[in-house]
Amino acid sequence: MLPQTLLKGKIFKDKLYSNKYLSGVWSTLGSENIAHIMANSGLDYILIDLEHGLGGFETVTKQVLSILSLDTAVMVRLPDHSESSIKRILDAGANAILVPQVNNIDQAQKILNYSLFAPEGRRGVAVGQIPASDFGYKPEEYFANANECLSIFMQIETLEGVKNLDGIIKSKIDGIFVGPNDLSSSMNLFRQYDNPDFINTFYEIRDKTLNSGKLFGSLPFDGQDLKTLFENGASLVPNGSDHMFLKTSSQTLIKKISDMA
Repeated sequence: MLPQTLLKGKIFKDKLYSNKYLSGVWSTLGSENIAHIMANSGLDYILIDLEHGLGGFETVTKQVLSILSLDTAVMVRLPDHSESSIKRILDAGANAILVPQVNNIDQAQKILNYSLFAPEGRRGVAVGQIPASDFGYKPEEYFANANECLSIFMQIETLEGVKNLDGIIKSKIDGIFVGPNDLSSSMNLFRQYDNPDFINTFYEIRDKTLNSGKLFGSLPFDGQDLKTLFENGASLVPNGSDHMFLKTSSQTLIKKISDMA
């Protein structure tokens, strides 16, 4: 039997390729309690943000363990491309990774090497003790199945990445993800989402990715909301965050009381 982390990873990967609309939110505050509350609502996945969010490797482990018994998968956006970061996040039990700022095939291949066990890569092996292998209770099962149960998305956020997209797509990844803020910024069109140059670049990334048979994802933005993205082929569209939910609820309460005055 697979370790629980791999079982969840396999189910999540199957969902991604099923053409179903998946529910997912960002976990940015580093809290295992908030992660559990969100996941227990029935989300398909939470996306822990180590690039811009609070917390670190220890909080990833706590969040993974806090929802291990739930169906919700854990995806982690990496803080960087380092071997150490990737190793520790996967050892903690992440079911999928989202890699920011991938600009060329050399970067993509290094990330894959760090993420996959031999012979497909050269990920370091500590299966006798890590949370991902049920703390070493299922080391052989984890090593044998980890590669195929892991989902890997790479973010295209610069014009260099767009230029090298064909090569990146051909690597052993599952999908491509667009960060509209960074992409528009790199084009000197920050948040000008109706600019023809930006929207045509977005369409180019989306269409090349889907036509190659790979999965596509994006953050929603003006003109490309959750529904529009799903209807045009996206599989991974995280919508909302723990921070946003708390902020919005607080603002709603304040307005409600203010309107009573």
